[in-house]
Amino acid sequence: MSIHALLIPNTGWPELLARARRLEDLGVEGVWVDDHVLNPAHPEQPWLDAWSLLPALAASTSRIRIGSLVANGLLRPPVVLARQALSVDQISNGRLELGLGAGYAAADRAAGNDIPFTDVLTIVDSVLRGEPVLEGFPSLAPARRIPLTIAAHGPRSLALAAKYGDRWVSYGGFGLSAHDHLAVTKKRIDVLKEADRPVRRMLLAGSPAVTAEPIWSSIGAVTDFVGRYREIGIDDFVFYYPPSPERVFEEFVTSGQ
Repeated sequence: MSIHALLIPNTGWPELLARARRLEDLGVEGVWVDDHVLNPAHPEQPWLDAWSLLPALAASTSRIRIGSLVANGLLRPPVVLARQALSVDQISNGRLELGLGAGYAAADRAAGNDIPFTDVLTIVDSVLRGEPVLEGFPSLAPARRIPLTIAAHGPRSLALAAKYGDRWVSYGGFGLSAHDHLAVTKKRIDVLKEADRPVRRMLLAGSPAVTAEPIWSSIGAVTDFVGRYREIGIDDFVFYYPPSPERVFEEFVTSGQ
């Protein structure tokens, strides 16, 4: 099991950098950045661009893995996105994790990229594998395959995650009860288990919008939550950061649970 954290880029760069460095000191596996045109829940808030932040985080940290959770397939041409990923991976000395999803927010859909997600994923995957994707242009031949994490909820996107992903990620769903959240996550995991290749399974949790349980009320509460999801097959957990209270999160991370 590995523990990761998701930074919401709704504050200034100095604060985001301080959070990332604190997480690195705590020993989390990875720090991820949310990717939208603006904050879907609070569009009036400040919002920094994920793919401007990631190279800065790559150059300002030394151990943690960094990634997009998830890069929004609506916002960038897929070849451009793949080139950004290859560049950040080099800056970070091979610490990039590329998360990729179809996008859902209205503001993101207004950005104008109408390429189907299947095509986005196919092109990005081809570039990351060093395969030529444009007639007359050579392959971009990366030194290594950047790990690809795919966000998926429905049957078609789960099939894509099983085919292309090194890891699958889900937040479960908005407004679900604790029982329903566990049940729907198990159903999706069962679909992935039918794939003919191994795919790691990650859960995004910790915000009241996607986690009905008060998991930060005590170390026992978060330990119980993680234990139930590990039982159904979750390998990795990524928590919204900073949680409230931070003390419980820090105790959980440093306890080696």
